[in-house]
Amino acid sequence: MANPVKTGALLLWAVIPALAALAAHAPGLSGNFLWDDAALVESNPFVADCANLGPALSLSNLFNVLPVPMSARPVVNASLIADSCAGGGARAMRLTNLLFHCANSVLVFLLALTFSGAAPASAAAALLFAVHPAAAEAVQIVVFRAHLLGFFFFACALLASVYYARRPALLSAAAAAGTALLGMLSVETAAVLPAAAAAAVYYDSGRDGLRRASHLLAALLLALAFYAWFRAPRAGYDIAGASRPGISAASGLYPADLFSGAAAPAAAALPPQWRSVYSAPLSNLYTMAAVAAGYARDAASPRRLSPDYNPEIVTGFGRAALPLLFSLCLLAASAGLLYQRRLSGLGLALFVITLLPALNLVPLYNLKADRYLYFPLAGAVLAAAALIRLTTARKEYWAPVAAAALLLGAVTLKRAPVFRDDLAFFAEAVKSSPSSSRAKANLSAALLRSGDCSGAAMQAGKASSLDPGNMPLRLRLAYTLATCGHGREALPEARLALASAPGSAEALYLTGLLTLKQDRAAGRLLLERALKADPSMEEAALTLALLDKKSARRLPPGEKARMAMLAEFYRSAGLFF
Repeated sequence: MANPVKTGALLLWAVIPALAALAAHAPGLSGNFLWDDAALVESNPFVADCANLGPALSLSNLFNVLPVPMSARPVVNASLIADSCAGGGARAMRLTNLLFHCANSVLVFLLALTFSGAAPASAAAALLFAVHPAAAEAVQIVVFRAHLLGFFFFACALLASVYYARRPALLSAAAAAGTALLGMLSVETAAVLPAAAAAAVYYDSGRDGLRRASHLLAALLLALAFYAWFRAPRAGYDIAGASRPGISAASGLYPADLFSGAAAPAAAALPPQWRSVYSAPLSNLYTMAAVAAGYARDAASPRRLSPDYNPEIVTGFGRAALPLLFSLCLLAASAGLLYQRRLSGLGLALFVITLLPALNLVPLYNLKADRYLYFPLAGAVLAAAALIRLTTARKEYWAPVAAAALLLGAVTLKRAPVFRDDLAFFAEAVKSSPSSSRAKANLSAALLRSGDCSGAAMQAGKASSLDPGNMPLRLRLAYTLATCGHGREALPEARLALASAPGSAEALYLTGLLTLKQDRAAGRLLLERALKADPSMEEAALTLALLDKKSARRLPPGEKARMAMLAEFYRSAGLFF
């Protein structure tokens, strides 16, 4: 009779963090898509069509590049299509995210239980993870379920690796390798799994365990090598001077017969304010040391979370000394305590290991984001649970845990309105990170969509003034002014953008459009140059058709309809020529 009682008790402990996750994050669910959801979910025909579930799951796409957004994260694409098949909108998709977070909270409980053998302390760790406000970004923004899915498979692979080291078996080895690869195909952070598995196995079974698990660890490294091969040709951010998406040409590693030449679309993004760190290794080291210290602070005391960040660029050792010292101490503590096979050491080691992909070792577009803390939170709460047990009497440690959980949950609930819609989200981003030009640009776009032209123009102007050398920001200001009927004020901004990027199709198009009223010939020439720079730019082609009635009459019905819509937009904005 003891076993059923024990199993029932464990189930009860496991349910506590899952219910806490629901209670803390459910009030933030709304029926709106947020931020990257607009491009990658709401306006993405691939994930909207249930018929694409088969192609998304096809193993052939591990070799052929599927030319769709997020082709490097096929597990995420498949989950989004499955949501579409179920007929769910934004609220249902966000609920799916929350359910994954609940499952991950249970997995944190199982990890802690496996490592500590103590159900109450394990539930304490999982409870802190479940209600932590840093998890809200991954829960509330649909496309960031990449981190939820990645962690789910990452945690499963860790558990399977530990069980394999205790008693090697083909089933646990296959489970570890398979879930490891699924984690990597969900999000890049899971690529650190071989190191995390080695740390977990050493803590659990010592050097003997590492020897027993050597073949499995080698298999995990092979999975990582395959993932690196898989990842290179697929979509990514184009960061000037730092990284370019995809591969330049076929080679021995990438035979032409495996790659059709159809590249997955790269993510379009504003040049970041911190772009100088990509070409300055010391500045990158100093800046990311400060970012790492900030992540540790946010895990322990999440009072400064923000929907967007503009990390200070640190160029001198004096400003970097304390963050560097803290980072070195954290490394030393994690290594020393792990060597002694302390649970706190394993927690700190997992925090450090899973934070590595977020430290710009491989160029990142975002230097800091709350979602990058999702994986490290699991290590942080493991370390916290171990420390609580060490510093308080066994029957009393629930008091500080309950207090911490209540405080974290209160912060999560307080931030729930931030995730209502883009307006609320980016207004909070501007408030909490006032130096971020991207936050102001995104708020400007949200205001423009809501019909607040004056607010949109003001925020676009502030964004451009924060980063004067950023041509796309200046172009956005010109677009905003033009859309709001201020073509005369928009033209100088468009010309400045064009002067800084003479080959930009967008700058050529907008400058040409705004020039038509003053000089039709010069405007036409700029529009023709825009179409030559980007033959797929339909706005330039249709605007040229509007200038030539004969060309307009020859257009197919669908293009004629779009031309009419464009003409109406020009009239409403006072731009018609």
